Amino acid sequence: MCFVDTKRASEPVHEFVARTLPAVVLCEIASSADVATGTAIRRLADTETEYPFTLIYALSRASADLIRHIYVDGVSSMVFTNDDNRDIRAAIASVAAGHHHISPAVFRSLPDLHIRSFYSLLNGPSPAASRLSEGNLSVREELVLKLIAYGFSTKEIAAEMRLSTKTVDTYRARGTDKLSLSSRASIVKYGASKGWFDIYQQQN
Repeated sequence: MCFVDTKRASEPVHEFVARTLPAVVLCEIASSADVATGTAIRRLADTETEYPFTLIYALSRASADLIRHIYVDGVSSMVFTNDDNRDIRAAIASVAAGHHHISPAVFRSLPDLHIRSFYSLLNGPSPAASRLSEGNLSVREELVLKLIAYGFSTKEIAAEMRLSTKTVDTYRARGTDKLSLSSRASIVKYGASKGWFDIYQQQN
């Protein structure tokens, strides 16, 4: 892993990557002026075949208004620079293993991206509980698994869906059983393969 400050000017990014050979690049985005450099690094990550690497954007909380633009631009792994060190290490490990990772703090930072909006975007204003989805999941089973994949706790999901934590656990157990998933990591991997992290694209 290496950390790239977008203000660096002493060495072109592609040369820096070729010299250091990182598996994951943590790219600092501190202001709107950094986005262009970040976009260049993202394009390099998408096209580099000789020295492949994956990318995480690390944003300051003051730059939270850039998150939507960054996600639409193609970066689907983000953390805040002041997230807990354990969360940042988990993000690096997850991205290095080929998964997407959105810090729960990042996900909650915008009013149009909290759980309630996510629920609405996924299911419409009045989802029919009887509708079946992929893998024969019920709407609520699918929603619980998606929120788990995004890093929300059982307690948070229960509060938003106005269910007991026991009921949420039941939906999780039923959903993971139907899909033969055994852990949150496997839920995230499954979700990435099904486009669960493309929520912004779903709005277009």
